[in-house]
Amino acid sequence: MPIKDFGKGIKDSLKGTVDTVKDKVKSIDAEKIKGNIHSAAETVKDKAVQTGSMATEQVKKLFNKQPQEKERPMYDFSRISTKSALKLIYFLIAADGEIFQSEEEKFDAIGNELEQDFGQIKESLIGECKAVLAPTDDMKEYVESLKKGVSEVLFNSVISDGDTLIPPDLLVWDLLAVAYSDGSFGEEEQELVNYIVEQFGIDNGIFHEMHSSAETLMDLEKELTWIKSTNKPYLTIEAHVNQINERKKSLMDSVKTLISLQEV
Repeated sequence: MPIKDFGKGIKDSLKGTVDTVKDKVKSIDAEKIKGNIHSAAETVKDKAVQTGSMATEQVKKLFNKQPQEKERPMYDFSRISTKSALKLIYFLIAADGEIFQSEEEKFDAIGNELEQDFGQIKESLIGECKAVLAPTDDMKEYVESLKKGVSEVLFNSVISDGDTLIPPDLLVWDLLAVAYSDGSFGEEEQELVNYIVEQFGIDNGIFHEMHSSAETLMDLEKELTWIKSTNKPYLTIEAHVNQINERKKSLMDSVKTLISLQEV
């Protein structure tokens, strides 16, 4: 069919449709339309009354509803006192129910670094922590008491004038360093660190990066111990040791940069 005939067919078809509609409109009973409109109006009115009544009841319920207890907010301070940080570190080394010598040595090293009078306050800090821990063989109950102790430190500690403060990111790095100091990161330790990270609201990407760095450092320490125990020539061992130490230094520099960036 030529294009002009195709166009004409569409035009004729539309005209026929319009004529048909006109005929149907003429055949509609005007009184019937009036009756239908009145019926529809009454239905809408009834619905409006019902809906308004329901809405009123909903508003009443809303204002009469008893207020629910709000969830405890995450710890949102940008700093934590070093004394509180040391308590959290002690809870971590006690997480598996046993404190290893390597963990206690790491605790002492961090304590002396953070607090000038650490030697004088160490026993009182440990005593306060032990008072919270549940004397039980049930590990689940024990971990819950650890979390309770952590919550008390985070939410109830008061920062006084003269307190030294550290950022949460640095605290988390210290926690990871202590956790890996015995060569492993136990399930209870992981649960406690994850809980602290969650309460501080630390970015998951930042925590993952620090976690990976801590694991790598542990592997480097193991490699360092192994190479020193071999019967390889002294110069070979020395070269390997220097290489490992360089890798450790580079890794630590990266962690320091990561933490410092969070303070900007």
